[in-house]
Amino acid sequence: MGLFFLIGFILWGWAEMSAFIYISSTIGGLLTLLGVFVTAIIGISLLKSQGNAVMSKIRTELAQGRTPVGSVADSISLAVGSILMLIPGYVTDGIGVLLFTPGLRTITGSWILHQLVTNNQFKGFVHVGEQGGISPHRPKPSYNADDVIEGDVTEHTKPTDRLNKH
Repeated sequence: MGLFFLIGFILWGWAEMSAFIYISSTIGGLLTLLGVFVTAIIGISLLKSQGNAVMSKIRTELAQGRTPVGSVADSISLAVGSILMLIPGYVTDGIGVLLFTPGLRTITGSWILHQLVTNNQFKGFVHVGEQGGISPHRPKPSYNADDVIEGDVTEHTKPTDRLNKH
């Protein structure tokens, strides 16, 4: 896994440097450097505008009693896209802009969400689609005497019940 990560990191650096050299030879070094800062600002403004729209959609879906899975997937994709646009480089900026595209961001966000849910490191925190929050692959929790909390119970009647009896 470490070797795969190292090769990916080297290829990413090579692609970024190649894009930077190609763009700087076309429009000049100063404009290329300025473009990196402009894309970061564009990424922040896109995150703000698109993020507000997604958050209002999540609030609407929650108010209607629906699970906002699609909106959560959109927000994950927007967060990843904005992080990629903040990283200096044109390749990451291009991928970040693609993640702001409405149809593609839902697909990508759903894939990222699926990867998080199925990852073994997050199994103890996430129980999506399980009945009662207990995984069918894990045994049900057993309770022992240490789990008992002692206390007193007092039953109260409603004041309206007493008024209706008279």
